[in-house]
Amino acid sequence: MNRNWMIVFMFILFLMEGSLLPVLIPDAWQGRIVPQLVFIVILYHAVYHHRHAALMMGLGFGFLQDIVYYGHMLGPHTFSMGLLGYLTGLLFASRHTAMISMMIISVFGTFAYQTMLYAAYRLFGLHGMTFEYAIFDFMIPSLIVQLIFSLAIYVPMRRWFDHLSGKKSTEDEQG
Repeated sequence: MNRNWMIVFMFILFLMEGSLLPVLIPDAWQGRIVPQLVFIVILYHAVYHHRHAALMMGLGFGFLQDIVYYGHMLGPHTFSMGLLGYLTGLLFASRHTAMISMMIISVFGTFAYQTMLYAAYRLFGLHGMTFEYAIFDFMIPSLIVQLIFSLAIYVPMRRWFDHLSGKKSTEDEQG
């Protein structure tokens, strides 16, 4: 049941990324701040729960991102979210990861995600901006938003996954 609630929560975040958050972002920052809230939750899932589930959620929600918000090319968000969710879980999976470590993982994961998207769009000629311009124009402002969101959801996510792992261990003892 908890996995279903996590998917519902992520779907609500997905809808907020395209509907509510663009309204809240000031006009001067439109197009420069790209909220990627679902990706942050995928990173939490990879670190505190399981990398395979993070891979599947990354593929699913990345595909939704490609179809709904960025329809000019299918695949970059799907590949990036899935791969980074899996690699994060492979490299940093620990139920005892501290808050500072999770914030660092969020920053580096988000930077890697944005860099992979930049590289894919640059490779296929969808934009002509330089990497330096991309870093200062939209990567750093977006990183700050992702870091604030990651910090804001740390305690609820940690409790959610602690509860989920506690429930799983009692089921293992009963079975």
